[in-house]
Amino acid sequence: MKHLFTLLLFLSCTITYAQKNGSISGRVIQSKDKQPIDYASIAIKNLTDSTTIGAMNTGEDGTFSFKGLKPGSYRLYAAFLGLKNTNKDFVISAEKPDLNIGDIVLEGGSIDLQTVEIKAEVPPIVVKQDTLEFNANSFKVVENAVVEDLLKKLPGVEVDKAGTIKAQGETITKIRVDGKEFFGNDPLLATKNLPADMIDKIQVIDELSDQAQFTGIDDGSRTKIINITTRKDKKNGYFGNTTAGYGSDKRYDVNVNVNRFNQDRKLSVVAQFNNVNKQNFGGGLGGGNGGGNGGRGGITETNAAGFNFNDTYADQTEVSLNYFVNKSDNLILRNSVTQNLLGDVTTIFNNGQTNNADRLNHRLNFMVDTKLDSLTSLRIQPNLSYTNNAGLNSSIYTRDYNTYTINGTQNLSNNNTSPSVSNNILFRKKFMKRGRTLSLNLNTNINNNDAGNYNRNDETRAEGGLTTQKITDQLNDQESESINQNTRLVFTEPLDKTLSLEFNYQNGYNHNKSDRFTYNFNPATLQYDLLDTTFSNAYENTILINTAGFSFNKNGKKYNWNVGMAVQNTDRTNNNITRGFILKQNVFNYTPSAMFRYNFSNSKRFVVNYRGTTNQPTIQQLQPIPNNTNTQNIPVGNPDLRPEFNNNLRLAFNTFTVGKNRSLFINVNLTQTSNKIANSSSLIENGRDQGKLAILPVNVNGVYAGSLNSSISLPLMAGNKLNFHINISGNYNRDVNFTNSLKNITNSWVLSNGYRLVSNLDRLDLTAGINGSVNRATYSVQPNSNARFYTFSPNISVSYLFPGDIRWAIDVDYNQNTGRGEAFDTHFTLLNSYMSKQFFKNRGTLKAAVNDLLNENQGVSRTADNNTIRDERYNVLQRYFMFSFTYSLNRMGGKNRISEKSNEGGRRNRGGEGFGGGRSGN
Repeated sequence: MKHLFTLLLFLSCTITYAQKNGSISGRVIQSKDKQPIDYASIAIKNLTDSTTIGAMNTGEDGTFSFKGLKPGSYRLYAAFLGLKNTNKDFVISAEKPDLNIGDIVLEGGSIDLQTVEIKAEVPPIVVKQDTLEFNANSFKVVENAVVEDLLKKLPGVEVDKAGTIKAQGETITKIRVDGKEFFGNDPLLATKNLPADMIDKIQVIDELSDQAQFTGIDDGSRTKIINITTRKDKKNGYFGNTTAGYGSDKRYDVNVNVNRFNQDRKLSVVAQFNNVNKQNFGGGLGGGNGGGNGGRGGITETNAAGFNFNDTYADQTEVSLNYFVNKSDNLILRNSVTQNLLGDVTTIFNNGQTNNADRLNHRLNFMVDTKLDSLTSLRIQPNLSYTNNAGLNSSIYTRDYNTYTINGTQNLSNNNTSPSVSNNILFRKKFMKRGRTLSLNLNTNINNNDAGNYNRNDETRAEGGLTTQKITDQLNDQESESINQNTRLVFTEPLDKTLSLEFNYQNGYNHNKSDRFTYNFNPATLQYDLLDTTFSNAYENTILINTAGFSFNKNGKKYNWNVGMAVQNTDRTNNNITRGFILKQNVFNYTPSAMFRYNFSNSKRFVVNYRGTTNQPTIQQLQPIPNNTNTQNIPVGNPDLRPEFNNNLRLAFNTFTVGKNRSLFINVNLTQTSNKIANSSSLIENGRDQGKLAILPVNVNGVYAGSLNSSISLPLMAGNKLNFHINISGNYNRDVNFTNSLKNITNSWVLSNGYRLVSNLDRLDLTAGINGSVNRATYSVQPNSNARFYTFSPNISVSYLFPGDIRWAIDVDYNQNTGRGEAFDTHFTLLNSYMSKQFFKNRGTLKAAVNDLLNENQGVSRTADNNTIRDERYNVLQRYFMFSFTYSLNRMGGKNRISEKSNEGGRRNRGGEGFGGGRSGN
C-alpha cells in the first residue's frame, strides 16, 4: 500500500472539559487531489502552558471535531504517514466558542515509515490498521529492566512466570527487532535479554502470511507477532549491560548482553551463567517457577551464549545469521499420586522420583533474502540443530489395586542425540499485470534420533499374604530418522480491482523410520545381548499427500473476505519390517476455508475465520510395539489409525478508543475433531506386566473444544499514570476415550479471572493484581470421581526511588490451592525484596536482594483429563540472598553517553533483571 495508516499524536490523549466549553471542527485533505484523508492524526495543544489537550483521528470524510475547549490560544497539529505534518494556531473566545477552521491541507512528501522523524511526544497507544503500537516512553519501568518487564505493563498483554507472552488472547511465537528476526523463532531471547531502554515502540501485529504480504491479497492466515522498534539514538553505537551476582548457598547469576548497531547492521551477543532457575531462552530444559503454577520444578544450572547478526545491503538484500548454545543441568524431586478411573475399578499410583537431566543444544540459523530483478525475489533459510540429552531417573512407587498391591523401584538412565537440518526456499515472481503473481515454496526437514536406555525395574506383588517378584534389566536401543519434504505452488490472478482468484497445489512427502531393539541382561556374558522380541521392532511409515485447491479473495474498503476449497489425497504405507507386513491406506479429505473481516474503523474490527485441517498420526502412535520403560503404562502403536480432521472456527472482536486509551479484545475459538486420536486404556490382568495399563491409540468421534479470551483496559488517571486491566478466560473440552472397553466422556471446564492495576509514575512503580481459576472435570464412567479444584493468587509489586538514586522494592505473591485433597491443598506467601544504589553517573547499579524471604515457596500441580487425575509436589528454589552489580554500556556515535537521571518523559535508565538475579524461576 502506498499510504499506511499511522498516528503521530503529540502528548496525552485525555480531553479536558470546562464549565464554558468551546469547540473546533474542520477537515483534512490532500494537496494533490483535494481528497479527504481518513484516519489522519489530530492533536490540540494549549499554547499557554504547552500541555496537550487531546487527540483524535479524522473520519471517513476527513472531518474532525473537538469539544470541551476553554477560552484560550491553541495549536492544532495534523499528520498522516507519507505526507508532511502541519500545524495551525487558533483562538477560542467566549464570544465565539465554536470555530470551524476549514480545510487543513497536507502536502505530499517523501516521508515513510522508516524515515519519519517524530519531533513531539506521542500518545501511549496508537492504532495502525492491523497494528497496535505502544509508545515505550509512556510505560515506565525500573532501572535495569528488560523487554519482558515493559511488556507486563501493556494493556492486553500477559506474561506468565515462564515468560510465555499472550497478546489479545493469542500466544506470541515470534518477536522481531526493527522488523528483523532476533535469534530465529525464540521470543525469550529478545524479551529476557534486551534492555528496555533501547525501545522506542512495541508493536503488536496481526501479521499476514508470507504469501499474502507478497500478493497483497489477504488469505485469512495471520499470526500474532511483536515487533520492537529501537530508539533513534540506539541505532548507531554500542549498548547493553553486564550483571554479576553471588549469594548464599553458593547461588550465582551472571548475565551479559552487548549490542552493536550501525543503522541496518545489528550485532547482539548474549550470555548467561546461573544456578537460580533462570533461563533467558526458549526450547530448553527449564527449571520450574514454583508457586503451585504447574511448572517443571527442580533446581536448574544454566550455561548459555550466542550471537545474532542482521544486515541490509545497498541492493536491498537482507542477511541474518545467529548461533546459540546452551547447557542445562536439572534436578527434580517429585512425589505424585495418580488416579486411573477404569470404570468399576480405580487404581492408585504413588510415585516418588529423583530425576537428573542434562541437556546440551546447539542451533544455527541463516537467512538471505534478495531480489533477482525488480519483479523476482528469492529467500533461503537453512537451519541446523544438535541436541544431546542425558538423564537418570530413580523411582520408588506403589500401584494399589482392589485385591493386590505392587511395590517397585526403577533406575532408568538414558542418553540420546538428535541432529536436525531444515531448509526453506521461497521463490516469488510478480508479473506486469498488477495482482498476477507466482510463488514456489520448498521446505525440507531432516531429523534423526539415536537413543539408548538402560532400564532396571524390580517389582514385588503382594496378594493375600503371598509375594512374587519380577526383575527387568534391559537395554533399549532405538534409532529413528525422519525426512519431510513439502512443496507449495501458488498462482494468483486478478478478476477486477478488488476480486482475485488463487490456485494452489501442494505436495508433501514424509518418510519415518523407527528401529527399536530391546536386549535383556545376560548373566553368563555380563552383557545385554539377549534380544527380547516382544519389545523389538523395525518399522517404516511413508506418507504422500497431494492437495489442490482454489480461493476467491475480495478486498473492499472496509471489509475483506475469502472462500476456498481444496481436495487432499493422503496415501500412506506402513511397513512392519520385522513382521513382514505392509498396510496401505488411501484417504480423501475436503478442506474448506472461509474468512470475513469487517473494519468498523481503523480501531475497531470483527473477524470470522474458518479452517478445515488434517493431522497425521506420528510413527510412535503407529508402530505396533509395546514400551515397558514406564512403571505405570505399556503404550503400543496402532497401524490402523486414520488422520484426524479438525473444523476450526475463530471469532475475534477488537476495539480501541483513540484518545482515551480504552481497549476491549474478545477471542472465541471452537474446534470439532473427527477421527480424533485418543487412548484406549485397559488393566493388564496377567503376565509379567500385570497391574500396568495397556495404552492403545484409537480413532474416536464426538470431540469438541472451545475457548474464550477477553481483556479490558481502562485508564484511571490522566496521562496514562494509572491503568486497570481485566482478563476473563474460559476453556471447555469434551474428550472421548475408552477405559476397560467402556466409552468414557470427559467434560472439563476452566474459568479464569484476573484484575491488574498498573502505574506509570516517575519514582513509584506499582503493580497489583488478583487472579483466580476454577477447574472442573466430570467422567461418564465414574461420576463419583468428578473433580473440582481452585487456585487463588493475589499479588503486589511496589518499588520507590528515593533521593540519592536508592531504590527499595518488594514483591509479594500469595498462592492458595484448594480442592486437591489434604496432601496437596496448600497456601503460601512468596516474598522477594531488594535494595539498589546507582553509581558512576547511573551506569552502575549495586543491588542486595532476597528471594523467598519467608522460605515458603512450594511446587504443587494438578491435572485432570480423560480418565486420569494427577496430583504432584516437586522441589522449587527457596530462600537465598544475593549481591549483584550491573554495569550499563551506552556508547553512541563514538561517544560515551552518560545515562541521565530522568530522560524521555521521566523514564529511567534500564538494563538487566529484577530481584537479585531474576524473579523468574523462583
